[in-house]
Amino acid sequence: MPPINLKKQIKRHVIAQSHQYYAATLPGLEGLCVAELSQVHQDISIQGTFTGGVLFSGRLPALYEANLQLRTAGRILMRLAEFKATNFRQLEKKLAEVAWSLYLPAGCVPACKVTTHQSRLYHSQAIVQHVAEVVGSYWNDQGVEVTGPQGQTVYLLMQEDMATLSLDSSGPNLYLRGLKTHTTTAPLRETLAAAILQLAGYDPARPLIDPMCGSGTFSLEAALWAKQIPPGALRDFAFMQWPAFSQSQWRYMKTKALKAVKTLVRPMVFASDLDTAASAQLSQCVARHRLEDVVRVRTRDFFTLQPPQHEGRRLAPGLIVINPPYGRRLKPDQSLLTFFQRIGKKLQEDFKGWRVAMLVPRTELARQMPFPVKGMPIVHGGLALTLLVGRVG
Repeated sequence: MPPINLKKQIKRHVIAQSHQYYAATLPGLEGLCVAELSQVHQDISIQGTFTGGVLFSGRLPALYEANLQLRTAGRILMRLAEFKATNFRQLEKKLAEVAWSLYLPAGCVPACKVTTHQSRLYHSQAIVQHVAEVVGSYWNDQGVEVTGPQGQTVYLLMQEDMATLSLDSSGPNLYLRGLKTHTTTAPLRETLAAAILQLAGYDPARPLIDPMCGSGTFSLEAALWAKQIPPGALRDFAFMQWPAFSQSQWRYMKTKALKAVKTLVRPMVFASDLDTAASAQLSQCVARHRLEDVVRVRTRDFFTLQPPQHEGRRLAPGLIVINPPYGRRLKPDQSLLTFFQRIGKKLQEDFKGWRVAMLVPRTELARQMPFPVKGMPIVHGGLALTLLVGRVG
């Protein structure tokens, strides 16, 4: 437990103060993150958007809530300091001015990730070493035994000789929801799947079909959304080790959020895959997390699917979201062009009125759809893809 004097400093300088935070996103998803942040906590104030992230401010509960509730952000960083550093002496001096004991567990020397752009300090590994030495010296001066990172990471951005020092509040990337213990070839990150559902206009009150589900990322994200389960409800975060962390405040926040969880009267998410092992693994995941009220999993070929029914009647049209195989995952006896033509034909014949969201490797494949679609650029696993969104006419 921190000394009484340190506890007072933590309360005055960390708990009672508003801080700046940076929500990191995939490029192009910043607007979605802004919309989410505006709904997350009343204390949040948006400061600006940048390529790959959103700057916002608030007190610590806003940070907790952002980690718990955001679906499209990859991690949340808390800004600790900004300063000019053209050489290592300046860097060390400014780093030594940071009151590390207010933010880190006692003795913690965090991992450090460095990015440099047009700065005289450009050797990333040397910067990492200096950060470790400064923080280690800080603890030695206080007579505290130095330990490892303890799950903590600082990010140092050097941009035109200006340094921005931030502390990662999330820990493992936020796409790791704590749901899946299984994976398949070319899995889609949960944050990207959530963004695609939003871009496609997903309505949890209407059915969703995930006909090439693989590991089931779309289906599981839709299930969390439909049941109003916070995406961070099943995992821990780096901020839980901070000296300022309030266990009681976090418990209250999480309990309040979980009280809003819904139970559906019938499944509204329909997942299927031609791969028996993939559908079996997803079924086990659904059962393990008690999502059977919202997700139904089957082993099916997309080209044999029909719209879902309830009590002998077809459900009203909803959304079909498809991450089809392509490139190395495509059958050798089938061309890319032919495959997407077959998909378009199947949708046109059996799913009139349904909205469609589909990832394709090339923009020109939009012409293979026999109904109007809009193309949006998407980055997935370093690949530049296009998200096609439209309604089957």
